Amino acid sequence: MKITRLMVFVPLLVAFTVSAASAELVAKIRRVDGSASILRKGGEKWMDAKVGMPLAEGDQFCTRSESFAEILYHDGALVRLDENSKITIVKLTEGSASTSTPLGNVWVNAKKLVNGKRDFQLSSPTATAAIRGTVFQMKAAADSSTDVSVYNGKVAVGPKKSDSASAPPPADDFETTGPEEVPPPYEVSLDQWRMIVAGQVISIHKDGSFSQNKIDPDKAKHDAFVKKNESLDATWEKEK
Repeated sequence: MKITRLMVFVPLLVAFTVSAASAELVAKIRRVDGSASILRKGGEKWMDAKVGMPLAEGDQFCTRSESFAEILYHDGALVRLDENSKITIVKLTEGSASTSTPLGNVWVNAKKLVNGKRDFQLSSPTATAAIRGTVFQMKAAADSSTDVSVYNGKVAVGPKKSDSASAPPPADDFETTGPEEVPPPYEVSLDQWRMIVAGQVISIHKDGSFSQNKIDPDKAKHDAFVKKNESLDATWEKEK
């Protein structure tokens, strides 16, 4: 009887070890204020998220009402979620780390990317933002519209589903410069990549049309999520 149990137990242990090793860990949870949950790739049940828990490709993560969370990617990108926000870890390659958000308010600080040749991409139902060493905020609304606000550096914003969506501008286009002249609002489809610089916001509607404007400084000053992230960024960027 003892031998039979051993023969059954060992394969199960090996299978569990192989399964855990095969999941490429992409990030870990750095902070949770309130309540957050994780749905593992292929899983059916959400579990409570705790600080220090790893996230792998295909995992989903969400915050609940009156909650806030911070996720640190292995490439150095820092992502924070406002309440009632959700992301999915899509994939990690030598060239980029991809994450999607179907709904919510997400802040990204990529100033500490370990690999200078890798960009961080965040997608909503209507747009994709690709960055290196910059700071931006993406709001994905329930009506599938998206706002991308840039607070530092440059962000390339392109269509969600298109051949061009997988090919952001060359690395040289990611050089950080000061604010540029803001063109008037557009009402045409976002069918190619656009470079949005610090102080600008681009709004993409469900039908693909978009407008580009300056960030309203008074509105940003009174936005609790923006203020909290700018304060946390100031502290985090001083850390080694």
